[in-house]
Formats: sequence, structure tokens, C-alpha cells
Amino acid sequence: MIVVAGEALVDLIVAPDGGLTAVPGGGPYNAARALGRLGADVTFLGVLGDDRFGALLRDGLSDSGVVLGCPVPTPAPSTLAVAQLKDGGSPEYRFYLEGTSVPMLSAREAWQGLPREFRALHVGTLGLVVEPTGSVLQALVEQTAAEHIVMLDPNCRPAAVPDRAAFRRRIEHLLGYADVVKVSDEDVAFLYPDGGFEDAAAAVTARGGVVLLTCGSGPVTVMTGDGEDSFPSPAGQVVDTVGAGDIFGATALWALLDSGMTKGQPVSGAQALAAARTASVAAFLACQRAGAEPPYRRELDAALTAA
Repeated sequence: MIVVAGEALVDLIVAPDGGLTAVPGGGPYNAARALGRLGADVTFLGVLGDDRFGALLRDGLSDSGVVLGCPVPTPAPSTLAVAQLKDGGSPEYRFYLEGTSVPMLSAREAWQGLPREFRALHVGTLGLVVEPTGSVLQALVEQTAAEHIVMLDPNCRPAAVPDRAAFRRRIEHLLGYADVVKVSDEDVAFLYPDGGFEDAAAAVTARGGVVLLTCGSGPVTVMTGDGEDSFPSPAGQVVDTVGAGDIFGATALWALLDSGMTKGQPVSGAQALAAARTASVAAFLACQRAGAEPPYRRELDAALTAA
């Protein structure tokens, strides 16, 4: 059982020709769907609206086999993100957060929705920015990390962060609990513009954790207590990269758990490298279709066999 906690929202994707498409999104939402399609038992902890967009989000989770930890919808409207695709398919976001569903997660809802038994907790993205959801997620990590694997994916969205210094303090605090950290080069640039990422990563790997650094279509870097390694990302035609990082991180967590990762046991370099390679293939499969559409287990297995 894996718990993914954070936001679900609707991405309004603006194509280069001006076309507009509404698709389910949000980092944790994409991660939950990716895990569900891989066959994991997944609970999503996040509040959804009672509007048509909320129904779209619920259907997306249900279709991927994800259990709703917070099944009661809020009357607040669903959170929206406008994603304008740049050259190369990468999105540039604008968020509409105030008074919407994402900030509505209460401590009571989170603890009531938490499964009695689970192996890992995945947190990140806008859920860590807005209140009270951000404080609820932080408390959830603090109170479960002693016995459960914690994965942190900051997935920084500068346009949605009102206080950069406060956000960085929260991320650095949560890094002290994280066993698996997934960051992009853009995350590192936003969080550590004056340097310091290497020290933060070293603190995670020193206690047996793993840090995964992605750089768009560039190489993936894997850091563990055994050292650092990297490999090139798969190359080929890309439709867009919406949700690719979320799908990469979720698949890496799934692969690490599948390889036998347990709380308190150091992750080996070989173990982490194999998981990251699997994750990169899953992310590339998603890049070959529009929107954040994670591959199913059968699709991933076929692609890994053909690689």
C-alpha cells in the first residue's frame, strides 16, 4: 500500500495553435494514477470538488484503481492550472488556487483517510504550498516517517509560491525525513540559486536514502550512499512532457519497493539505478501521448523488454 498525499487539479492545456484541452492533473494526482496503473495498492489523500471537474478527477483515479482517502467532496470549486506549451512540449503554468479545492485538506480528513497499514507516503508539489493543506502534509510526514518510507517530490511551481524562503524552509525540513527524493534541475535552481543542493542531497544519502535528479531530456543522475551515477534519458518523438516528472518519481518509488526497499535499510546504488532506468522508460512512454497519461504495467513491461 502506498499513500499519495497532495493536490488534484485540472490542467487547461493551451496548445501552440491556441486549442484548449481540460485534463486531470496535479503532481500527486499524476503519481497516484501512475502507481495504480502499475498495479500498486494506492490511496490518494486530497480533497476534490463537487463540480464537473471534480467528477473528472474522481473518474481518473477510479479508472486507475486508486482509492479515495477523502471521499466527501468540497463545495469549493476545483483548482485550475493553465498550462501553455512551449517549444519542445514543456508546459509553463499559471495557477488559480484561492478559494478552491486543493487548500481544503484538514488534519481530521487526512488521518481518517490514512490506511491502517501502508509501506510508503508520497508528498509534494502545490499541496506543500497552500494552507492548511501544507501544514497537514508536513505533520503527516513528521508523524509517520519513523516506520514508513517517505518520498518527497518538491516539483516547484514558482508562479504558485508566494513566499520562496518559507517554501524552501518547509522543503528542507521535510528533506530531513525523506528516504526517496526526486528533483528536477529546475527545482534545484529554484530552491538553491546560490548553491547548497549537494549538501542537502548528501544528508539524504548519508542515512541510506536515494536522490534522483532529472534534467528534462538530459541525463538522469542517481545518488546513494554508494556514490553517484547517471545515464541518458530515452530519446525519440515527444508529444508533450506534462506530468512526466510525476510519473518518473512514482515509477521509481514503485520499482524501489518492488526491489525490496524497506524502512531503515540503505538503498544500494545498483538498486536505485535500476529503479531510475525503469522510471525513465515510464516517463518517456507518457511523453509520447498528450497530457499526463501514465503507462499501464503491461505497456511498461513491453517497453522494458524491447529496450
